[in-house]
Amino acid sequence: MSRSQSIWGTWPPVFRALATQAMAFLPIALLAWALPARLPLWFWVLLQGILAASLAWGWGLGKWWRAFQILLPMALVWQLGHAFPHWFYPALLAVLLLLFGGGMLTRVPLYNSGTAAWQALLELIPEGEAIRVVDLGAGLGGPLAFLARHRPMGQFLGVEASPLVWLMAWVRCLPLRPNCRIRFGSLWHLPLQEMDLVFAFLSPAPMAALWHKATREMRPGTLLVSHSFAIPGVASERRIPLPGLPGACLLIYRIPDSAPETQLPLL
Repeated sequence: MSRSQSIWGTWPPVFRALATQAMAFLPIALLAWALPARLPLWFWVLLQGILAASLAWGWGLGKWWRAFQILLPMALVWQLGHAFPHWFYPALLAVLLLLFGGGMLTRVPLYNSGTAAWQALLELIPEGEAIRVVDLGAGLGGPLAFLARHRPMGQFLGVEASPLVWLMAWVRCLPLRPNCRIRFGSLWHLPLQEMDLVFAFLSPAPMAALWHKATREMRPGTLLVSHSFAIPGVASERRIPLPGLPGACLLIYRIPDSAPETQLPLL
């Protein structure tokens, strides 16, 4: 892989999606200028979306991002024919940043785990023990609130990077203090040395870096639990299937006594 490809692969998906739209627009604009016949607008809009989606597929963006590439030009053309108040777009952008801003920078979208995952996590925590658990990317705080109610002797901490999502999780867990807390910030800045169990529902992109962090900060024998996303090149100790989407599961990794050095991509 070339250096330029490596750098491109570390960009948050939203930036890569917008970049592919810009790259697709230039050849289409040149083609429209060069053709003698005038083609209908819908043809160029559809061509823009298809070309952007093709570039997104070639550069490793998932199927939902490819669908976004096709729909975005259509949405932009549609809104040109419909008037909105001048404050609408700044307000919409502000809400999106508050909800998803952390995920755009960390390449971790907002995923919410279900009660089946919470129950499976609960069974990993011995009753009556002062175990310390952290949820990296706590989302709306559902798992932490559930665990804190059922394991009152434990200490539960969550970290969330999107401001509005963090606020909702903080309010949700407020009645459960002092054994359940939510911090605002990046999961990469949270030390894990004191944790007995780390839970993460992230995305495929950061899993290698997460294992790198866990094996250098967590104590041998402690657990890293990933919802559905495997750590590349590392065999899980246990796999707990979950109902719902195909492939949904909890993957249990035990921190070894020592871990080999690995070359990781830049985040």
